[in-house]
Amino acid sequence: MGVNWGQQNHRIDPREASEFLRGLLIGCEGGTGETVLVDGAPASGKTRLQDQVVARAGELGILTLTASGAADEQDVDGGVIDQLLACPGVPRALAEQFGDWDDERIAGVCGALHRLAREHPVLVAVDDLQHVDATSVRLLLRLQRRTRSAAVLLVLSGSGSGGGLPFAAQPHRHVQLTPLSERAIAELVGEGPDWLPRHVHELSAGNPLLADALVDAHRAGADTGAAYAEAVRQLLHRCGSPLREVATAIAVLDTDMGLDALAVVAGVDPGDAEASACRLADAGLVEGVRFRQPSAAAAIIDGLRGPARARLHSRAADVKHALGLASPDIARHLVAAGEADAEWAPRTLLEAAEQVMLDDDVEFATRCLELAASAPPTGWVRQRISQLLAKITWRVNPTAAAPHLRTRWAAGDSLDRSDRVALARQALWFGDRDTFERAFAALVDDEPLDPRTVAELSLAGHWHYGASVTLPDSDDPWLHTVKALSAVWRAEGTERASAGAERILHSCRLSDTSLEALCTAILALAHDDKADRAEGWCASLSEEAEHRGAVTWKAMLDAIAASLVLRRGDAAGAAERAERALALLDGPNWGVAISHPLATLLSAHTEAGAFKAAAAVLRKPLPDAALTTLGGVRYLRARGRFHLATNRGLAAVSDFQQCQRTLRGWDLEVPVLVPWRTDLAEANLRLGNPTLAVELANQQLAYAAPSDHGSRGAALRVLAQAGDAAERQGVLNRAAEEFRASGDRLELARTTRMLNRLGQDAQRARGPVAPVRVRRQLTGVAVSRSVGPRPERAGSRATAGVPTPVTVPVAVGAPAATPAVLSEAELRVAELAAAGRTNRQISETLYITVSTVEQHLTRVYRKLGVPGRSALAGEFTAAEGGR
Repeated sequence: MGVNWGQQNHRIDPREASEFLRGLLIGCEGGTGETVLVDGAPASGKTRLQDQVVARAGELGILTLTASGAADEQDVDGGVIDQLLACPGVPRALAEQFGDWDDERIAGVCGALHRLAREHPVLVAVDDLQHVDATSVRLLLRLQRRTRSAAVLLVLSGSGSGGGLPFAAQPHRHVQLTPLSERAIAELVGEGPDWLPRHVHELSAGNPLLADALVDAHRAGADTGAAYAEAVRQLLHRCGSPLREVATAIAVLDTDMGLDALAVVAGVDPGDAEASACRLADAGLVEGVRFRQPSAAAAIIDGLRGPARARLHSRAADVKHALGLASPDIARHLVAAGEADAEWAPRTLLEAAEQVMLDDDVEFATRCLELAASAPPTGWVRQRISQLLAKITWRVNPTAAAPHLRTRWAAGDSLDRSDRVALARQALWFGDRDTFERAFAALVDDEPLDPRTVAELSLAGHWHYGASVTLPDSDDPWLHTVKALSAVWRAEGTERASAGAERILHSCRLSDTSLEALCTAILALAHDDKADRAEGWCASLSEEAEHRGAVTWKAMLDAIAASLVLRRGDAAGAAERAERALALLDGPNWGVAISHPLATLLSAHTEAGAFKAAAAVLRKPLPDAALTTLGGVRYLRARGRFHLATNRGLAAVSDFQQCQRTLRGWDLEVPVLVPWRTDLAEANLRLGNPTLAVELANQQLAYAAPSDHGSRGAALRVLAQAGDAAERQGVLNRAAEEFRASGDRLELARTTRMLNRLGQDAQRARGPVAPVRVRRQLTGVAVSRSVGPRPERAGSRATAGVPTPVTVPVAVGAPAATPAVLSEAELRVAELAAAGRTNRQISETLYITVSTVEQHLTRVYRKLGVPGRSALAGEFTAAEGGR
């Protein structure tokens, strides 16, 4: 940029320019005069170069006269001359030459300076030449014409062509400052990491002001980003108008646009806009009409005050709308300005919200809709705003989203397909089955039918109610897949359901309508002994939900993940995951779906023997409508199991009977999720009613499909407990085989413990033997101990995947050699004591008295032949290490 000020041009960086001017100073000291015009981009180092020349002249004893032009003093007649004559060292007679600057007085001062220079070298250095007043320019021109006849070095620095044009016709040297090279920046850095010079060069484009700021920040260990932003602001402050306004407009527009548009937003004429854009490019800040570094634009915008920011963004929105740019680009300016007064603004904001939602930008879409709603839009725009707000808000705040459509539905307003889909989805979440079924029926009657949406909502109905809606007769692949997958509630582990699950998982993108469909598919894989695939899909979808800002989706998927962890026997891990899922949403926003994480959390604590924590789960609020869903029935079953584990048999029966009544009221059998018959059977066994227990278990076997291994295993386990002792081992082995086939390692562990106890009883009847076997079951399940031979048949399926016992030698022949058979209660107390719990902590965890804990521990010490708690810990550690 700039005008060609002469033939003796030097395009060099500031460091080289300093050496060049030092040479001219030496020449001046020897009696050789020169005129040097220094040009460069904003903040290219001109002022620093002047300062270096002045300092060097002082070292050489050269008389130095300095001055600077200023935009606000350009009308002060002779202002720069006054500055020059006021410098130290100027002879008194010359310094008194202030007053009205006519041609005669200018000529007199010029002559006096030349006479002085014949006796003593003189440096005249003037910065910001473009702002020097006209009278002072006349003096400087007279000096320039006579520099070669006296030892006068005239150094004039400026930006742009305005100040340099009058001096270009006379002999001179032209120094045009170029950006610092990477090598020059490396010299500036000195000792430092190898990557730093390149990094500084990329950010600063070689601009000395920016480079210095970055290097200084690095040396000080400060934030280089903040230092860079502050340097950009300083640069623009120095430049003043109109460059500052143009730079701000470029930052606000942040789009490759023409100079005319730039001029409108900046509020300057097109010529100034073009010249300023060129100067900003020379300064290394912009390329074309966009900032090279986004942080530079951000630094400028951050410096804007409220009214100025709103005004610029409003202009930018007008310009971009007139040019027909994309709605989201225009909407960002409207939102930043906080104004939607233009007639076209609400529609633009609505279109922008719809488009950015495709990229899951929930926050910006919400801001667009809220701003559009603040304007007076037409009826259809207001209706669409309401629809989209409900859809967007649902992902993070279902409670706030629900009123948008439910109010219109209750008022009898006509809802389009999109409204009915959203209404059906919301009704399910909050347990309004009637509204869901009516909205679903309206969707099925739509022409043309949307099979995918119908399929997803149908599976959502199955998720909440087992079987809620009737699908139309159709050969459509979507509806065919739904029918195959929904069979998972009736029998687990079917190849047909598993294949349907894979199709759903690969074909359905995570969305409001597909959430429960995907959850159903995940559970179908788990029930087909594909636990790894089920957990993999769950983790992948949870990550996607988090990335897309959909807290509601993530909460539900994490709740399902917790249930999968519990199914593989990790009670502690399941409890932790369920807690994390619950923390994502508050109670009201969970709706009836909160029953899923609560049921898993309650079951996990119960399995781990953490009864105090389980009781705390029961105190968490649950919506009344939740108990009318499958999730609520799962919760009731978990509560019943807790009552059973804490010897509240009648309370357990009540919960299991409520499960029975709810499912029968729906004419529904879902043994995969809620095997209420075997639960009731087990409770009746505890209450001393084996006849009814056997009847219920046999009913369960009759209802269970051949592929429903979980239900069959539970029924067989009850029959083993209630049946003939001689056949008990064989029936329990069959139950273990069923649980192994189902992939439910939690139930397999329960059955294995029963087999262990059976072996202990048999050994007690036969008398003492040498080995005492200590075994730890699956993760999260209490330690159990057995003696004697393993009860499983050699080579049977029941032994597959069952941990091998650890043998601890015990002396034989002495009275102390009686087999160490620990009861279930003693095992729970012993494990907690071995883990370092105090008696008080154990009593609170297991809901028993401290006295009972002490009695259990006394019996444990006696049976295992250990002196006390510390030895007990070593005993458990040794058993664990011998697995």
